[in-house]
Amino acid sequence: MGKEYRCAREEGRNPTSVKVNVNTLGATCFSTNLNGDLITLVQNKINKTFPQTIKLISEIIDYKSIGDTVKYTPPFGGFYKKIAKLRNEEEVDIEIYSDEVLERFEKVPNILFYEDGIIPSVQQEFNIGYDSVSGRISVPWYSTDGMLCGVMGRLNKRKVGEDESKWFPIIPFPKSQTLYGFSHNYSSIQEKGLALIGESEKHTLQLASHGMKVGLSLGGSFMSELQANNIKSLLPKKIILMMDEGLDEDISRDIAEKLKFNKYYKNQVGYILDKNNLYLPKESKMAPADLPKKDLSKLIKNCTIWI
Repeated sequence: MGKEYRCAREEGRNPTSVKVNVNTLGATCFSTNLNGDLITLVQNKINKTFPQTIKLISEIIDYKSIGDTVKYTPPFGGFYKKIAKLRNEEEVDIEIYSDEVLERFEKVPNILFYEDGIIPSVQQEFNIGYDSVSGRISVPWYSTDGMLCGVMGRLNKRKVGEDESKWFPIIPFPKSQTLYGFSHNYSSIQEKGLALIGESEKHTLQLASHGMKVGLSLGGSFMSELQANNIKSLLPKKIILMMDEGLDEDISRDIAEKLKFNKYYKNQVGYILDKNNLYLPKESKMAPADLPKKDLSKLIKNCTIWI
C-alpha cells in the first residue's frame, strides 16, 4: 500500500482507478480526471451538493461533535485530526437558517453587479437577490459546511452618501467565523490547488465570472485565526492574497504569514503589491478582481511577492 490507497470508482471496474494519499487524503480519480480530496471524491460520486455530501460523510463515519467523548483510532496517522483542530481552534456556534429564508428576496440579476463584471449565471449560482424592503442587493453567506448563516445587503446605487452605509447586514452574522465562497468553490480549489483571497464578496463573484472559481472573501481587510485555519485546511499548494489598492504592505504581509504552513505540509504563499500602480490606479482603492481577466493575469504574474 505504501503512501496511498487504491480502489475502483465503480464495483467490478478497474481496482486502481482511484488513488488516495495516506498523508493528506488528497484524491485522484483517473477514470474521471478528478483531482481533489475525499470530500470532492464522494461528492463527484454521489452527485450531491457540498452540504449534502458533508452530511452523508458525517453519517457514515458516525461523526460526533467536539463536545462528545468518543474513543477511536484516527485514520491516516491522524493527519486530518490535525486539520480539524486547526479549523475549530476558536470556533463558536454560528446560527444557521433554512434556504427558505431567501424566498423573501427577488431572484433577478442585478444590473449594478453586472456592470461590475458579475455575470447573471454567477449571480444565480451564489443566490444573489434583491431586498425591496431595504433597497439593497442581497448577498447570502454560508458556513464552511455550506449552510446559510447570514445575508449582507449592498446599497443598490453607484453613489453612496456620507450618511449611508454601502454594505449592511440584512441578517447579521459573525463574518470572522466563515469565508465567502468556501463551500461554493471548495471542489475547484481542491482541483486547482490554488486559493485567491480578497476582501469583499465581489472578489469571489468577479473571479467566478472570469471562470476562476478559486476565490475566497474575508469580508474586510482583517483575517481571523479561524478564517486562516479554514483556508489552510483546504491544503492549497498556492495561496495569493489580493487585497484592495492602498492597503499597507505590512498588513498584507502579516496576513500572508498566517497562511504559511511551516511543519507537516509545504505551500507557497504570496500577496499582490502593485508598487508602481501599473494596474491599480493610485488611491483608487480598487480590488484586483475589478480588472479585466487579461490585466488580472498580468497583475498576478508581475506583482506577486512570495514569502
